[in-house]
Amino acid sequence: MRFGAFLPTYWTEYPDCDVRSAVLGAARAAEALGYDSVWANDHVIAPRSQAGVGHIIEPLITLTSLVEVVPRMRLGTSVLVLPQRNAVVVAKQAAALDVLSRGRLILGVGVGWLEEEFRLLGADFERRGAVMDEVITAMRALWREPSESVQGSFYGFSDPVFEPKPVHGSVPVWIGGNTPAAVRRAALLGDAWIPFCIGLEAFREGVERLRSSVRGRDTPTIAAHMRIRLGDAGRDEGVISGSGDDVASALARYREAGLEYLVCDFVADGLADLLGQMALFRREVAPRLRE
Repeated sequence: MRFGAFLPTYWTEYPDCDVRSAVLGAARAAEALGYDSVWANDHVIAPRSQAGVGHIIEPLITLTSLVEVVPRMRLGTSVLVLPQRNAVVVAKQAAALDVLSRGRLILGVGVGWLEEEFRLLGADFERRGAVMDEVITAMRALWREPSESVQGSFYGFSDPVFEPKPVHGSVPVWIGGNTPAAVRRAALLGDAWIPFCIGLEAFREGVERLRSSVRGRDTPTIAAHMRIRLGDAGRDEGVISGSGDDVASALARYREAGLEYLVCDFVADGLADLLGQMALFRREVAPRLRE
């Protein structure tokens, strides 16, 4: 099993430092501790009723700032809300980040859930699933050599000039979401499936559905983005928490169900606490899951 560390991109306040220091500190610690990747999430704008998600720092720019800070690690989004962004612009940004990082980008994408955000951005919330599918197809067409023409319901271009291309000819696209629709999309279009804080039984069902739905290609990587807290059992609903043994045992059940790549979203009170959680996980939990 491989492990990624989720960056502190979404905190509204930092008790012990500012957002820049927190992101840099967490990224450097992740590389020093031997994590495989660092991850950032996405919301562009939010209504006052959802103020918390309106404080998230932009993920692609954030990851670009870390290209030389953590030269060994993969850089991932978990997840970019793809249907509310322009497909061509995202393809260009992703290709640029992939080139600058020498092929280390993982583009995790999701359909989104916040209708007011789509409205504020002038995006189509009702048809976001169909938009998502077409955007993925359009981006891959632009990344290919030579660029391919696309004529769809939402995007159309013919024989475009689009450079630079991603280092390995494409950028891995990981499909976020816990729903059957997300699993089907991962089976048809994704390089991985990455649900968020999914329960064990729902995860098992999703893995079975994914494996039975894949046709004519290898099964996508089976990942998960999970909130974790070491030391405080039962701290928050949806958080895998408790002692090192408790957390390792819980995650081992996900591994037995098919989990191959875990993005660790540590619940922490400030940067010092986050760094402590990251170190504790690597020392007490990760070795047991790599066995």
